Amino acid sequence: MNKPILGIIGGVGPLATAYFMEILIKKTPAVCDQDNMPMIVFNDPQIPDRTAYILDHSKPNPQPEMTKVARWLQEAGADYLAIACNTAHYFYDAIKDAVDIPVVNIMEETSRRISSIAGKGARVGLLATEGTVSSGVFQSYFEQEGLQTVTPDSDRQKRVMSLIYDGVKANAPYDPKELLSLAEDLHDRGCDVVVCGCTELSVIYQDLMDDSGTQVPGWLFDSLDILADRCVELYQWARKTGGDIQM
Repeated sequence: MNKPILGIIGGVGPLATAYFMEILIKKTPAVCDQDNMPMIVFNDPQIPDRTAYILDHSKPNPQPEMTKVARWLQEAGADYLAIACNTAHYFYDAIKDAVDIPVVNIMEETSRRISSIAGKGARVGLLATEGTVSSGVFQSYFEQEGLQTVTPDSDRQKRVMSLIYDGVKANAPYDPKELLSLAEDLHDRGCDVVVCGCTELSVIYQDLMDDSGTQVPGWLFDSLDILADRCVELYQWARKTGGDIQM
């Protein structure tokens, strides 16, 4: 089997995981099936809700199940891991410590990309779950790269959560232009860039990209898209050199 093999901690949520696999394939420079990266995906939608636990620690803790999945993927032959969920990176250190293979960090990769594009001191609008926003984890990665974070006001944050939970996670209809409206509000408040920091929002972002009547602005970025770029880059490098994944 081709090496290296990417292991994906998925199901958080399921549709975002399927979308992540799709964009990984689309981003891989392949001229035949054999050029594509091998993946092992554990699509585990039974992992407890991450935001619910972050906001209330009396709720079921998703960490044990996620570390269990990480170890299973390593034992199944994965050479490196990715987590198809931003909020799950609240538990990143525990997941990383549970395995002996690299775990690509979506927040770290996104912060580095935004810093390289927008420069130190840029104002970054963050659209994410209440769990991600309240934990401050994404904000800490932005700060390490010299970036300032701006989040929606309470009313607009509720609209973000509705898109995520009442829309994508519920397999219910939603208006992709609602995401664009929320992003434009942050941009109008002085943000140099806006980041979709939730993988359900990544699904909606792709809807905007696929809609020929909608122009996605150059200042709007998707964290899952950035994670896919990095996973493909690591795969291409390791395959070319014959070496192990180097983070």
